[in-house]
Amino acid sequence: MQFTGIVKSYDADEGVGYIVREPDRHEILVRSIGLALGVDALYEGDRVAFDIDTGTNAQARNVMRT
Repeated sequence: MQFTGIVKSYDADEGVGYIVREPDRHEILVRSIGLALGVDALYEGDRVAFDIDTGTNAQARNVMRT
């Protein structure tokens, strides 16, 4: 299932940040490994689409700008 949201923060040096999922405003962890092919980094305020890995620590994956 694909979700949408806005990047709250992303530290390219650390390769980690948070996306605020719409419409429930739940914060989702994103790591550099979860970025879609061709996406190097995310910037605060970017609108993104993503899937959620439902493993132990739910994280965004296949994150791409919209």
